Amino acid sequence: MPTNDVERLLANFETGTLLRPSVDIPNSVDLSRAIAHLSGDGSISAGIGSEAMIRKLIGASEHIVFVVVDGLGMTLLETLPENSFLRRNLALELRSVFPSTTSAALTSLATGAWPSEHAVIGWWTHFTEIPGPATVLPFINRVTGAPLSEQGIRTEAVFPLPSRISSFDRSTIGILPVHLTHSVYSGYSLGNAIRRGYRSIAEGVDATLTRLSDASGPTYTYLYLPQVDSAAHTSGVGSESTRAALADVNSGLERIARDKPDGTKLVISADHGHLDTFPPDPMLIREDDELGLMLRHTPSGDARVNYYHVREDAIGRFADAYADRIPDDVVLLTQDEIESLQLLGPGVIPTRTRDRMGDYIAISMSTAVFAWSAANSVGPDMSRLVSHHSGLSPDEVRIPLIIAN
Repeated sequence: MPTNDVERLLANFETGTLLRPSVDIPNSVDLSRAIAHLSGDGSISAGIGSEAMIRKLIGASEHIVFVVVDGLGMTLLETLPENSFLRRNLALELRSVFPSTTSAALTSLATGAWPSEHAVIGWWTHFTEIPGPATVLPFINRVTGAPLSEQGIRTEAVFPLPSRISSFDRSTIGILPVHLTHSVYSGYSLGNAIRRGYRSIAEGVDATLTRLSDASGPTYTYLYLPQVDSAAHTSGVGSESTRAALADVNSGLERIARDKPDGTKLVISADHGHLDTFPPDPMLIREDDELGLMLRHTPSGDARVNYYHVREDAIGRFADAYADRIPDDVVLLTQDEIESLQLLGPGVIPTRTRDRMGDYIAISMSTAVFAWSAANSVGPDMSRLVSHHSGLSPDEVRIPLIIAN
């Protein structure tokens, strides 16, 4: 029987209860690099293995439309009828990066790099400049809600690796919900690309088709659809609203495939999947309880992964106290163990990423989620969402690659 947390995690990988990130299995980093190469990014090498296979599956084309359906894991995809557009055109199953969450996964898709390299390692990522966690995509301080720009934190400090889209040798456009068009993250991830907003899936589809029909040369179009993710978070994977959002996405993307001009490749994938939460009460740490008092800063991470910066005088006590308090379906790892397991990607973890990781990293191996509460708060700051992601379960990690010629 496994006797320590690394062995317990490895045992779950062995049985397939959890899925381990691996360069040897087709993944979203491979997809990003394949699309960049096909779009004329000269800094991308020809690639081997899964990256080369994905590039061959997509093939060269005058027009590439890359659609990210936020939250569309394989588990959700498989709820569609077998003859649905998305299932008919499924080309390959991929794995998301870890943490399997929007901030980390979208940044891997933008950069073609693993989280260990690009250093965006959670919805809440710790920054020594604050010091403490920021909610990365909204670009705000997690604790105060203040914009990071008001604290003198530059975009390049938060996102140290550049997005590859500015290196594409073709006209580039990003089409996304109108409220995201002017966000700091959209500006970072879409680089020099023109940004256009939409208010409904149908309007986003129309904007994509208009862009293709008006093109006078090779193009790359990025379409971001967050509707499935939003519905799953608030209502659960099997809810009527999630099924309706997925049906709308399916029909909208089928219309792009039907009406797109010749010489267009439609490539569809996701950032992560979803897993409903049970029990509904999170694993709570309060700022003023035993564990909270051992921390130097508010925890960072996400629903199913937490990073803890521990006070120097508590380093020796924290792991034992944590084991006594937190259920057995959580593992507590050190930075070196994360690096050895290659959970954030292959190779040595850079210093800037280690600084954001803290001293201990907790991972939920079940459906349960973590939460943090300030001392003067009436409850945890983790909202009572029905479904979450960021863990290592197949529901969260398995994502599709869908290609329509």
